[in-house]
Order: sequence, then C-alpha cells, then structure tokens
Amino acid sequence: MNRGAYVKRALNSIPILLIILLILMLITKPSDEKFENWLVQEYGINCDYVEYEDVCFKDREKIRFKSSHIRDIGIFVSYELNYEFESGKKVTFRTLGILGVLFQMNDGYLWEEFLN
Repeated sequence: MNRGAYVKRALNSIPILLIILLILMLITKPSDEKFENWLVQEYGINCDYVEYEDVCFKDREKIRFKSSHIRDIGIFVSYELNYEFESGKKVTFRTLGILGVLFQMNDGYLWEEFLN
C-alpha cells in the first residue's frame, strides 16, 4: 500500500474514532451516587437526609450551610460544592468527572472558563 492511500485511510477513520470516543464518554460519565461515595472517601463528608433536609458532617463537625453548582454536559460533569461549618470555616471542593473517573480540580483558568 502506498503512503497516500495509507494517509487517506487514516483520515477516513478519524470521524469513526471520534464517534466511538463520544459514545464511550457518554456511557462512562460518573453518576451522582459515585460522586457522593467519592466525596465520603476523599474528604470524609457524610450526608444523611433527615426531616426534609440533608444534614452533613465532616470530622464530627456539622456543616450548617452548603451550596452546589453541577454542570452536566453529557460527556463530562463538573461539581462545585461550597460548605460552611458551624465554626464559620468555609471550604470549596471542585471536581471533574469524565470517563468514569473523578478528579479534584483547583481554581484557575481551566475551571473558570470551561468547567464552571
């Protein structure tokens, strides 16, 4: 096979590979349940649903306020969780979920421009 035919064949297969990758990303996007389990394992935050509200604790300290921003694009999901403890301490967790894996993200250009 000559080089030109090889390059043409490789270029023709790119759209098929992209479609397969897109389908794989759609199928393996992490679920909310997987994210909650990861949050417990990674940060030790446990939440229980008690009397019409989530009650959350970290290291036996009650979290008195929490807010979240979830962006579900279909091929990936990003989570930003803000917690305020009874002591007044505030913590923000940023997480990216793609291909079945969750990654802790730092505040910065990538997060602000594309994931938030």
